[in-house]
Amino acid sequence: MTRFAMAALLFLLSIPTAGAQASPATLLPGSFTEFAFDQRPGAQLPRDVRLRDEAGHAVTTASLFDRGKPLVLVFDYFRCTTLCGVVLGDLAAALAQVPLTPGKDYAVMAVSFDPDDSPADAAALKARHFERDPALAGAIHALVSDATDRGREVRRLADAAGFHYRLDETTGQYAHPAGVVLVSPGGTVSRYILGVGYDPTDLRLGLVDASRGAVGSVADHLLLLCYGYDAAQGRYNAEVGRLIQATGVLSVLALGLLVWRAARRPGRG
Repeated sequence: MTRFAMAALLFLLSIPTAGAQASPATLLPGSFTEFAFDQRPGAQLPRDVRLRDEAGHAVTTASLFDRGKPLVLVFDYFRCTTLCGVVLGDLAAALAQVPLTPGKDYAVMAVSFDPDDSPADAAALKARHFERDPALAGAIHALVSDATDRGREVRRLADAAGFHYRLDETTGQYAHPAGVVLVSPGGTVSRYILGVGYDPTDLRLGLVDASRGAVGSVADHLLLLCYGYDAAQGRYNAEVGRLIQATGVLSVLALGLLVWRAARRPGRG
């Protein structure tokens, strides 16, 4: 998606929903920029973070970093009903078009930062977004906190990757940015791909660079926040719906522009 298109989407998302009530949320718009990725290409991620996979087995980050392949690292919370599903769905769709072999050429770490997410939630997430492609599903590591640490280990990993999140106790929602981190074998941050609507070519080139240990430059800052003001009123869901509608509107406008330009070419009468 172009910067112009994303800027237009973010503008549309900023328009208040008709009839929306005053927000009871404790996180206000002025603080949203605090949740942008703090991009750290070249940073070494901690190797001793302890997690649980969808089967409940103990996993350390070192055990995933040392398998000799790059990783797509995505932070989400697995019971999220808003933008997290868009991020994971878009990632799965894009990876299905990448001409690399999942499990052999790369793997995916989907890490929940919600300490209440369980291995069963991880298994449900994997089935919901990745089980349609068995090869891809086999390359997905859906990971949650160990029940004894209440998210402290995930927080260490997220902080090292420059990923910021916070729970709004009033709404029960987490504020966090959208995007993925490409990690080189050994656990070094290679580059960031921000937002949603991932381009398969960007993912392929980024994974190839990460496999060689290349460190990319800081990506253009883009803040698409998974957070809503008024969950009780359903306002956030309406905004996600507007995101989808806006994508369709922009596609129609782009098609109309192409038709208009073609009609104005010399020799067309």
